[in-house]
Order: sequence, then C-alpha cells, then structure tokens
Amino acid sequence: MPIFISYSQKDTKFVDTLVRNLVAAKHHVWMDRWELSLGDSLTKKIESALTESSAMLVILSKDSVDSEWCKRELTAGLVRELEERKTVVMPCVIDDCKVPLFLRDKLYADFRKDPDEAFRLVDRSLARVSNPFQGRGESPKFHTDWAIDWTKDAGPWVFRLTFIDHGHDWPYVIHSQCSIICDDAASAAFDLAVKKERFGDFIRDSLASVVESCRKKPLTEVIDNHFEKFVAWKVKGNLNFSYTIMYTYRRLGIDNGMSTLVHLDNNLETALQHMIDVGLDGGPAQTNGPPINE
Repeated sequence: MPIFISYSQKDTKFVDTLVRNLVAAKHHVWMDRWELSLGDSLTKKIESALTESSAMLVILSKDSVDSEWCKRELTAGLVRELEERKTVVMPCVIDDCKVPLFLRDKLYADFRKDPDEAFRLVDRSLARVSNPFQGRGESPKFHTDWAIDWTKDAGPWVFRLTFIDHGHDWPYVIHSQCSIICDDAASAAFDLAVKKERFGDFIRDSLASVVESCRKKPLTEVIDNHFEKFVAWKVKGNLNFSYTIMYTYRRLGIDNGMSTLVHLDNNLETALQHMIDVGLDGGPAQTNGPPINE
C-alpha cells in the first residue's frame, strides 16, 4: 500500500524534493498531483488514499499547522492509529512551527537541522511498510511472518519464500518454505531483469503464476508428526517460462497430540498481495531526484 503525504500546497517545493528521494529509495508514494484527474472528487480520492495507505507522512510547517485541510488529514491518520493499534502517522518538521498536541510525544524527522539525517530516519522508518520482500500477515487468530530471497549457485535461479505461522494460542509454530525453481529460459530472463533493476517485478510475476496454479488446485495439507513433508509440482508461467515448485512444511514446538490442517496457498497469496500493494512497478518509481539538501 502506498505512503500518503499530508502537506500544505505552500510547501510544494520541499515535498517535491522529498518525494523524488523517497521514490528513488523504492518507496511507493501517493501524491495528489500524480493521482487526481480533471473532474475527480477530491474528498473521495483523498479519503480512499488515507484509508488504504500503509503510512502517513505529515509535513509540519507554519503553513500546514494552520491549514484546516491538513488538520482533517491528521485527525483521520490518528483515528486509524487508535483503531489499528499501530503506527500510521510519521511527523516531519521543516520549519519552526507549533507541533500539534497529539504529535508532541512522537519522534519526528527534523529537516531543519540535518536534512540528510532526517531523510535517513524517514527512509529507515518506512522500510517496515515498503519492503516488498518481507512482511507480516495478521488475522484475529494468528499471524504469519515471511520473507523472500533468491539464490543461484551452479544451477538455475531459485526464489525462496519462507513462512512462520504463529497462532496466538498455539503451543507450536508452522515453518514452511516454497522454492520456485526457474527453467533455463526463466533464469536467463531473470539475469536480464537483475541488470535492468527490475528483478522485483520478475519475482512478483513468477509468484503470481504459482498462486494462479494454487487457485485451480488449493494447497491444503495435514501435519500429524514432527517430520518435514513436501509437495512438488510444475507451473507454466508467462512467455513460456516454466517453474518447478518445491513446498516443504513442518510443525515446531510442543506436540499437542492433534493433527494440524495448513492452507499453504494462503501464505503465497499474502506475500503476493504485499508485493502488489507496495507497488513494485509503480510508474513514477522510475524518477530520480537530487539529494534532499539541494
């Protein structure tokens, strides 16, 4: 999901530079001037962006703290924090303004003293919502931590997705790993994608092919002991690429004497949706800008 920028139009010059640097750092940013078209409902578009955003950067200046529109956006962000019980609002101070009361206990990025260090703080803080290769899926009963890596030894490229499922009341965890093994054509195409710095898009599209195969035949398995098990199958991807899929899974922790039903395909769906949400192919992400202090 994109990062929402709340700012006063009078601070456009600063925000344009900030956003160019965020995009160059591979963050997916929602900007009103990028997204709004003639005739669009301003309120509806911004409300949707606020609701769906992963985080909200609030640009605090003398102009923005007096802006009624910015106050409404800040209120919406703070309400989301209370409802979702996680950090949504991230303040950035750019001049000697009066920081709103409900933001005074938050660590803020101070662009007045050291713009480069402030940007590094923003970049680091946004990594938890912008990293397309690592994340957490949450539900009322459990959460799933996952990460993607890729390797090539003497053979083909392999994309590996590792998952840990934690049930809030479970005495054990489920560890699983899906290896997507490229054929020669896919490996050669991935080599080219790496050179063009589009490897994230390639991995996402390969994962999408695997997810589509699971939608045709759900991947539901039973774990009844401590031994590692696996399933394997072939997948035909785009452009006549093909992949061999090896999915291993096992239970770790306390044996409760019962069998566990696992829906392995749900984990793949979670990872794919996250990669889509952070916008790997995000259009304006091709833009490069000057350092923040220029």
